[in-house]
Amino acid sequence: MDKLAALNFLPQEQLYLANSHEQNELHRYRWLALSFLPIAPPVSHLMQTIGMECVNRLDNLQDVAKQMNLQACIAELSVKKPYPFYSRKKPHFFVVDEPMGIQVLEGVEETARETCTFFSWLLETNTTPELHQLLFSFVTQKNNEYRVIQECREHWGTSFSEPVSHYRR
Repeated sequence: MDKLAALNFLPQEQLYLANSHEQNELHRYRWLALSFLPIAPPVSHLMQTIGMECVNRLDNLQDVAKQMNLQACIAELSVKKPYPFYSRKKPHFFVVDEPMGIQVLEGVEETARETCTFFSWLLETNTTPELHQLLFSFVTQKNNEYRVIQECREHWGTSFSEPVSHYRR
């Protein structure tokens, strides 16, 4: 995207972009928490915790939007239909083994890196003082999130545990 065009974003557009992106992140982390639950409860719990951080960021966005009297630009997102948990493009809903877990975590790590880049770009192109601190804290949190996911992926093979045997037939 042309950086000059990005510099012309209005505050409501930046709020909308941040909010819609974070909504997608929330749904994705909730899906990941369910996907890892049968084989890796600690990873599932991590994804659930990251999802809760998304909820906190969404609340912060709403607070700032309300202070700026721009809550209407993010209120419409809550009406959208929920994230589809089943996709025909994906072969399995649940992570079923170690190689699949590694592959999923690599994708999660890549997406977290892209999210860091996205929020850094929003901060870099921001011209609204009221949004600076919010976007700065988002960038910091997203960088921390990326590092935690990276560490989780790096330690996946060493802490892998088989599913409980009574689930197998």
